[in-house]
Amino acid sequence: MNQKKLYIYQLADFLFSHDMKMSGEELAEHLNRNGFLTEYGSEYQGGRGTYRLIKEVWSWLHDELKAERAAEKVARAFVKPDGGYAYE
Repeated sequence: MNQKKLYIYQLADFLFSHDMKMSGEELAEHLNRNGFLTEYGSEYQGGRGTYRLIKEVWSWLHDELKAERAAEKVARAFVKPDGGYAYE
């Protein structure tokens, strides 16, 4: 799981540095295309599970690693369809 979290953070870092955004649905497609599966071994659908994963990455960075700047990049890079923060 930490490999997936690190990958998502690195993607967020890239998006943030280019002032770009990605929705949970787009993240799901990206993860599926690149061989990442859910903890159940299935593909991501872009729904609650994908947004829960974004929240887990944000919490991992913010709460566990105390990497607030990194968590901010995840918060700003991944959005809901309405443009709101995906990690909330």
